[in-house]
Amino acid sequence: MKITPLEFLINAPEEVNPALFMCRKLQRLELSGELDSATMKEMAKAIELAIEKGTEDVKAVEQTKERLLNSRSVAAAVPMGF
Repeated sequence: MKITPLEFLINAPEEVNPALFMCRKLQRLELSGELDSATMKEMAKAIELAIEKGTEDVKAVEQTKERLLNSRSVAAAVPMGF
């Protein structure tokens, strides 16, 4: 059975973009005075991975949006009176 773009969106799990999540984490560390060069060096790999995953997520959303915009509309029901 083929899934429609709308069904795919409805069934997709809700999650925060990993790059945004990492950004907020870094901001919290900075506000608490825990963000220094040593911490940044330790987190460098995790930051890079969050950026890569975040970029992939944005591309997936853009592809889904394009598929949804380019899909044909199909009436599921006819309103009463028509």
